[in-house]
Amino acid sequence: MGLTKVPPYWLFRENNFYGVNTGYLGGKTIPDGSDFNVEDMSDEELEEVVRTNAIGVPMTMPLRFQLEESGAKEWLFPLEPMISLNGQNIIVRRHVSKGSIKGSIKERWTQDDYTVRIEGILMSREGKYPEEDVATLKNFCEAGHVKALCPLLEIFGISQLAIESWDIPFTTGLTNQNYTITAYSDDIYKLLLSRDDLNA
Repeated sequence: MGLTKVPPYWLFRENNFYGVNTGYLGGKTIPDGSDFNVEDMSDEELEEVVRTNAIGVPMTMPLRFQLEESGAKEWLFPLEPMISLNGQNIIVRRHVSKGSIKGSIKERWTQDDYTVRIEGILMSREGKYPEEDVATLKNFCEAGHVKALCPLLEIFGISQLAIESWDIPFTTGLTNQNYTITAYSDDIYKLLLSRDDLNA
């Protein structure tokens, strides 16, 4: 990753945080046409509605990870990463022997996992390497399976990720560390079925 991956924060200048809501705000859906004013909100409500990054810029698609352990806490990525998704169907092609029609018979077997690519940067404002954030990210990556909370992932029905690989490349600047995570959507399967499940 040659260039530092930072979202275009200047676009947030066009956001309207007063008056009529325009949809998603900080990862929380507010009914269209509802009036709200951040000045009237408590600190807890403001934190929930307007998610900001480590430098105080509002995030529209914040990403949070959580381990599947008892009492595990959510970790909000300090700076909003860029998330890319790739999906595909598993198509089985069958060819007719000596058929007069060109091509093959396609059968959609199933839908494959979504491939999720997360690219971002960890930054420290204390003039030193962001060691604590890098260590936290390492723990999630080595766990392999994490809960993921993000408005974009929710649209595609993704709430859990199986992490396949991660890259921590050389990054210019002592206070910066780029990262790239490659993961797959991980649906929960019920392996033991009851009679009610079979008759459903």
